[in-house]
Amino acid sequence: MGAIHFWDMDHTLIDNDCDVSWKEFLIAEGLAPASDRELIDLYYEQYTCNELDEAAFMAFQLREFVGHDLAHMRALTQRHFEALVRRTVYPAAHDKVQDLRGRGEMICLLTATNRIIAEPVAAHFGFPDIVATELQLTDGRFTGEVTGTCCVGLGKIKHMLAYCTAHDVEAADVWYYGDSVADIPVLSAVGHPVAVNPMPELRQEATQRNWPIIEF
Repeated sequence: MGAIHFWDMDHTLIDNDCDVSWKEFLIAEGLAPASDRELIDLYYEQYTCNELDEAAFMAFQLREFVGHDLAHMRALTQRHFEALVRRTVYPAAHDKVQDLRGRGEMICLLTATNRIIAEPVAAHFGFPDIVATELQLTDGRFTGEVTGTCCVGLGKIKHMLAYCTAHDVEAADVWYYGDSVADIPVLSAVGHPVAVNPMPELRQEATQRNWPIIEF
């Protein structure tokens, strides 16, 4: 039986929060109102405190997806990556992922961010799979709704364990690399938790529980 190395995305692989920079990108492009910046800060604070209002956040975050097709949104998210995200990649994180790939380890990007925004990051790092929040399409166009459970909080664990089951891997053989207090439940659910660039609350938890800590 093999192992799986799951990687969180924001502030773990990149020095960036893609949900925040996505809205900043849309504002700069004239596709979202400047007043959205206040809500960006509110939802980011909720997330870092593990108190995110998922329904309200997703309605806000997906507003600019509504009515557009996959090709249109993928073009926009690629432009977002090139404009704001690529430069925030941690070189050491990229090297670590490439080392795992080179050794034939199974790797997967596991993120609360929706799949369409996360795809360019996954492609840059060479992740063959993404486990993320999935978006609903009807007649080829985004509805602004999520398909299934959001990949955040307990939902992140649910999605991760489903992926493990599909690949016949036990949680005891799973590595998870994450940075925030919101990652503690996921880190607690796997056999090999690794705190990466940890926020103070996670650093304290990792120290108390003797979890490895790495800095990029």
